[in-house]
Amino acid sequence: MASLGLRRLLVCLLLALLGGLAFTPPASAGAAADDRFTGTARLPGCSGAVVRWASALAEDPAVVITNGHCVRFPFLGAREVLVDQKQYKKIELLDGSGDVATTVRGTRLAYASMYRTDLAVYELRESYTDLAAAGVTPLTLATEGPSRGDEIRIPSGYWTEQRACTTTGTAYRVHEREWDWWRSIRLPAQDGCAIRGGYSGSPIASRETGLVVGIANTGYVGGRRCIDSACEENQRGRVVMRKNMNYGQQTWLLTTCVGADRRFDLSVAGCKLAKPRG
Repeated sequence: MASLGLRRLLVCLLLALLGGLAFTPPASAGAAADDRFTGTARLPGCSGAVVRWASALAEDPAVVITNGHCVRFPFLGAREVLVDQKQYKKIELLDGSGDVATTVRGTRLAYASMYRTDLAVYELRESYTDLAAAGVTPLTLATEGPSRGDEIRIPSGYWTEQRACTTTGTAYRVHEREWDWWRSIRLPAQDGCAIRGGYSGSPIASRETGLVVGIANTGYVGGRRCIDSACEENQRGRVVMRKNMNYGQQTWLLTTCVGADRRFDLSVAGCKLAKPRG
């Protein structure tokens, strides 16, 4: 959300995100003729990724993931969880070199929350077969999070640029304004992950396996601790604001919430994501 976020750099959640939305991204600025942007997506003010559940069939509706803070403004509440809502979202899907391969429309917001994590799942009207015909290849989610020392890359569909660094592990808790995220992935800016507004929702992919382990969502921008910039809390309750540190949310949680019908479903036994209260 901030640094990454966009939608005003969520990190300033408002400042950052707001700033990001004010820009009009170039169609494929700096994109090389390779596959670094395969599976990436561009949403209004944010980035995203096309993913395919392990059990999905070619004729199933395709899925795009992004941050929960990219769903709307004002942002979701601290404990708000949206499930199975009709919401239309224009999404541009990119090919490997960063050019727009096709423009699709999210028709069902299967999930969105900024509670414990910052994730949103859009179901498209197009199937994986439709996307393949347009030259779009979905990414695959890892079934576990990254470890300290893992080399990762962060391709932004919004900016069609990429950052890469070595993660320094995860933070026990990350706070920003009223939001609270668990086990956020650390993305050190000075090691190469100096992301900016518009990176929100960008996939964090392992450079070893190619699997998506998370999506970028916020970071350090200066200012007031835990308000203008995200801050960390350890298991003993000590709170610190780490200069030049950005963060992402783990995506393996999504793989625990896929039903027998191959669709996202919070009622699946063992689903790890937060459910609506009541």
